[in-house]
Formats: sequence, structure tokens, C-alpha cells
Amino acid sequence: MPSIYLEGITPKVLWTKRTAEGDTLSAQPWIDGHTLSPEDMEDRQINHILSHLHDSKKLVESYKKLGSQIVLPEQLLEDCVRNTEALQTNHFLSGIIEEMRKEIPEIKNEEVVVVHGDVNHKNWLVDDNSGKIYLVDWDTVFLSDSMVDMAHVLSHYIKPTNWSLWLMTSGVRPRSDIMEKVAWYGKLSFLRQISEYLSRGKMKEVNQEILGLRKFL
Repeated sequence: MPSIYLEGITPKVLWTKRTAEGDTLSAQPWIDGHTLSPEDMEDRQINHILSHLHDSKKLVESYKKLGSQIVLPEQLLEDCVRNTEALQTNHFLSGIIEEMRKEIPEIKNEEVVVVHGDVNHKNWLVDDNSGKIYLVDWDTVFLSDSMVDMAHVLSHYIKPTNWSLWLMTSGVRPRSDIMEKVAWYGKLSFLRQISEYLSRGKMKEVNQEILGLRKFL
């Protein structure tokens, strides 16, 4: 967390403390602000924050020193499926999963970055005084492809007609291979959200994600 704060991505860390169980606790100052709405996710600060996060080689090295391992796309998919029986038994979802298993995207060593892992609009906080946006709740961070984060934003909040512009604003050229990754990781983002909501018994949200996935295809 302190290393992420130094990048200006999350609010200042006041202190950190390691528990007997090996977990790390941290405290941050109170900010008068509010979480973003889905409509707010088009703010260009989102692009700049994610670009800053994904471009930081220092963060990658910091997390590697902490013992973080690279999570490959096939691992993300199989972890999601293994943890949620409904993804295996639902005909529509299982069909998508089988297609995704045949189209696992490649990730090169130089493409490995620190990803937040859950860039849902509820994890973005805007300071009501300064207007600055922060990305919060870093319990889900890991090393992987930047598309884990970017494809979630694109698939859930940005109109397809604006994807190319959004990517270019983030410093990414919308080549055909990039758009293929957007498609694969976008589907993964819906599956991960479905899995998360099922684990919490939020069936309304589950159905909304399934509907969103159908529209995304």
C-alpha cells in the first residue's frame, strides 16, 4: 500500500502494521468524498490512474519482492470456474467458458504489470473538495495483464463505439490483437463478477451481469 500511495493512486497511508496472522493493516486519512457512479466512469482521470498503475515498473518489482506470483489468464479463468458451480452447470455460461479455453490470450514477461483486480465503480473515490479521483480497496491486487483492469472498465462502462478512443487516451493502440484481448478479458470480467455476486447471494446483480454479458458478446 505505501508504494501505491507514493504513485499518487490512493490516499496517503498514515501507518501500516503486520498482524500475527501475517496480514498487513493500514490506516488512511478521512476524505470528504463519494464513490463514483457507473456514469462517472467515463472521467479521463480513470484512464490516467490505470495507465500510471500499469506503467510502473517499480510497483512490479515491489510486489515481486513481496513474493507475488504472476497470475496467468488461464489461471484466472479456472479459479473463477472452480469456485462457482453455477458457471459449470449453466448452459450459456459453460458454453462461453469452453470457447474462452480455446482462445487463451498470450502474456509476455514485459507485459506483466500490477493490476488492481476489481475496478468496479464502487472502488473509485472522488475527493469532493479537490475533484481528484482515487482507486481504493487494494485487497485484490496481483501481477497479470493490464487488460484485467482495462477490459472491465470497457465492458461495463464504456460504449463500444468509444473503445478505440478510450484505449488511445490510456496510451494503448487499438490493434487487432489488443481488441481480441478486450473481448476475452471482458468476458472474464463478467464471469468474475457473476462468481463474486453468487458467493454473496446477490441474485439481482448476478442476473444483471449475465444480461450484460449477453449484450457484450
